[in-house]
Amino acid sequence: MIQNNYNKTTLGDIHDLKDLDNHIYTEEEIKDFSFINAVNSHPLSHKPSSMRSKLAYKEIMSNLNPTSKYILPGTIVLFGYSNPKYASTLDYYDGTPLTLFFGITRTDNGKIREIGFNLHYFPPYARLRMLQSALNAFSPFFEKQFNEDIHKPNHMISYKHLKYIMRSNLKLAFGVREYIPTLRGQTYVIPTRLLSTAFYSEGHFSSATLSQIFKFWRQFRRF
Repeated sequence: MIQNNYNKTTLGDIHDLKDLDNHIYTEEEIKDFSFINAVNSHPLSHKPSSMRSKLAYKEIMSNLNPTSKYILPGTIVLFGYSNPKYASTLDYYDGTPLTLFFGITRTDNGKIREIGFNLHYFPPYARLRMLQSALNAFSPFFEKQFNEDIHKPNHMISYKHLKYIMRSNLKLAFGVREYIPTLRGQTYVIPTRLLSTAFYSEGHFSSATLSQIFKFWRQFRRF
């Protein structure tokens, strides 16, 4: 567990977004942390969706340094992917994915691909439940990187395990994407303390992609 002797405020003292995102959590606060409560009580929760998404991106970029390393299984990442290879032929395309990565694979010709769920393909109510399920299942890992990214893989996480804990295989498959590491732009690995802010980011979709997303989710009344 992370110990901090320089934390000067408690969560009860925090009233605005900047203070929240600068807050370093104590061991006791990490132990008592509820992601659902953090999202529902977040300063962005009552703002219009377009405004809160812009503010979420701004906060992430001002509080974290981008990385060029490979994305490791178990990490949640916000990054730019504005010019993917074969973009014109992709059925679904988000220019700024928020992705829970669960693996790395190689193509037949040996090229590395990073694989994960783009959480922006899921509406907020489903996104919240997916993230809460992942945090519950892998709590020791997310506690270790609560205040900062430790850049170590979660060896427990896998697509099979995630499908099991979330019990929604078809819905998960909809958001699975493969990414070419060399085409990632600025990449921010989200520590757990900033996850409730990243939750309020939204993707940058074409109208054709939005149409596909809405068509998919109209099939489901409940997650």
